[in-house]
Amino acid sequence: VPACPVSCAVCSEDAVICQRLANIIDAADSTQALLLTEGSISVVQQASLSVLRNITVIGLSSNHISELSEDAFRNLPFLHTLLLDHNLLTSQALQGGALINLSQLEVLALGHNHINMIQAGWFTGTKALLSLKLEGNLVTRLNPGSFPLNDFRSLETLDLSDNLIDFLDRNSFRGLVSLRSLDLSRNRLSSVPPEAFSYLVWLSNLNLDLNSWNCTCELLELAAVLTSFIQEPDKALYNGRRMMCVSADNPAVTTVLELTEANCVPSNQNITVQIEARGSVAPQQYARDLAIAAVICFLGGVALTLLAVLICYHVSQQRLKEERDKDRT
Repeated sequence: VPACPVSCAVCSEDAVICQRLANIIDAADSTQALLLTEGSISVVQQASLSVLRNITVIGLSSNHISELSEDAFRNLPFLHTLLLDHNLLTSQALQGGALINLSQLEVLALGHNHINMIQAGWFTGTKALLSLKLEGNLVTRLNPGSFPLNDFRSLETLDLSDNLIDFLDRNSFRGLVSLRSLDLSRNRLSSVPPEAFSYLVWLSNLNLDLNSWNCTCELLELAAVLTSFIQEPDKALYNGRRMMCVSADNPAVTTVLELTEANCVPSNQNITVQIEARGSVAPQQYARDLAIAAVICFLGGVALTLLAVLICYHVSQQRLKEERDKDRT
């Protein structure tokens, strides 16, 4: 057994468990578990691990790893758990092919790194993968090719929580035919195409909590899908009743599951009434209107005067006629 640094808790033929190391130390050929955490390891080269033909678990969590050589984990036929979480890995660091053809790998932890996108080619050949953890990264969108069928046919658990995801394509999860648990909580989703979950026939646990849901009528179909989902006995929507709306047309709707056909129309529709201002009449128009009104009033007064004169004249003539007829008799 190689010499064991003082910061190591275990150095045996089967396991090496150390903390606060700056490099990957030599381990016995028979080592099955190598856990080097909370150190300052920055690069993983093949030479560091190539002799560990019996290794099954590699844990390099909480280091400063920003670079993986293309063949860092090659020729490790029994490797089934690889923990690279809480490091400085970027999308560019994973493009080199370090994670391809890990045919026996079942658990891959890449959480809390600096990954801002997911490409299908990173995981080519990882057909045995059961759990993929990508929480706490900088991923913004999931495209149709993010999880291709051939590489993720066996995947059962996918954790994408605590990212910056604001876009899902309807085919984002099409290749995850065996997925049972999906965590999309603490992202920036305002809406999701309901078809995105239609391919997940085995899905039993779904978490969409703490997103930026915009509860308009466009979200109505998703609300119906989620409502049907939680009504099945073997399905669980984590904190489904607390999927709070950041915005909504109807103030009575506060959570996604409250959105129905009956209340997707705003309860108080804003009615705009246009009122033309009459107080801003031009002085010329005001004078003209005043003159017309005066003329109308004058003509009306003359007409009334003439009508009164005519009535009086008619009455006087009628009286004269009556007196003449009386004198004749």
